Amino acid sequence: MSIYRQTHKNLMKLTALCGLLSLYSPTSALAEGKLNIYCSLQSTTCEKVAQVFGEKYDVKTQVVRNSTGTVLGKIKSEKDNPQADVWFGGTIEPHLQAADLGLLEKYRSPNQKDIMPQFKDIMDKRGDYVSVIYFVELVLGVNTKKLAELNIAPPKCFADLTDERFKDQIQYTDPRVSGTGYAFLATMVTLYGEDKAFEYFAKLNKNVSQLAKTGMSTHKLATGEVGVNVSFMNTYLLEQEKGAPVEGVRPCEGISSTLGATSIIKGARNLDNAKIFTDWVLTKEAQELQWRETGAYQLPTNIHAEAYPKAKLPKDSHFIKLDVLKFGSDKESKHLIDRWVETTLNPQ
Repeated sequence: MSIYRQTHKNLMKLTALCGLLSLYSPTSALAEGKLNIYCSLQSTTCEKVAQVFGEKYDVKTQVVRNSTGTVLGKIKSEKDNPQADVWFGGTIEPHLQAADLGLLEKYRSPNQKDIMPQFKDIMDKRGDYVSVIYFVELVLGVNTKKLAELNIAPPKCFADLTDERFKDQIQYTDPRVSGTGYAFLATMVTLYGEDKAFEYFAKLNKNVSQLAKTGMSTHKLATGEVGVNVSFMNTYLLEQEKGAPVEGVRPCEGISSTLGATSIIKGARNLDNAKIFTDWVLTKEAQELQWRETGAYQLPTNIHAEAYPKAKLPKDSHFIKLDVLKFGSDKESKHLIDRWVETTLNPQ
């Protein structure tokens, strides 16, 4: 056999072997490179999720943490020069608003099949741009020690918050910059109708000590600087774990709730990695990681994932049903927030 034929034969064997190996290469080989993440969960969760994903898929991750309203503003301003690939976490409504504005990349993850069936309608209608990754309930947070010292009975209902006994004792988040604050606004509109809802906020404002910038701002409640806060149950569970005298109270009117979401930013520079990240955060592994290792106690939406035991809902829970698609529209959001500013912050 000539040297040429032997060399050619060896090259053919090598090529075949490389092809065979490629069939068995881990997915991580496809995900090498970078991923830039805007995250609207607590900082420790953002960092841990980015770290684990990066190690699992051999991707260099960079994460920036901001509230949902702030991230939406950044994505708008960066429309012609995107600085991130994915938006992970935060309430679903701002994600839907971003989709309405053409700021998100179209991608329907195959792992949406594992999302709880009660969210199927939302996924059928908007799953091309947004995936549901967790569920949170909007409740009242109370510092039991602070209210006892002031001899103030804790609130049982949203309606109680306008009572003068809570003057300077209430904090909630600004709906202009926070998905939590917008969820509270949408809840009141659902409960009372628009006109009465804004009458409620005008009265509530007399008792508000401070508007927070993010739903994660429960520090003032935990330390007793305020006695009452309006946010999601998972934030109060975290403060309890830290030893604070904080409890979450499910309001008498019913439990309002919202969904957490993830989406891919239009023009993502690392689009393939953004898709792999979206697939992964919909898995049991990724959703359990958040409460098992970072104290993010929201309820997972993957049908196979276990929830933090203390976060499980009572069997007799009564829910206030929000129209997620309505409140998630950019037009409706702008209308409600503009009216909130006019009637609450700048009353005549």
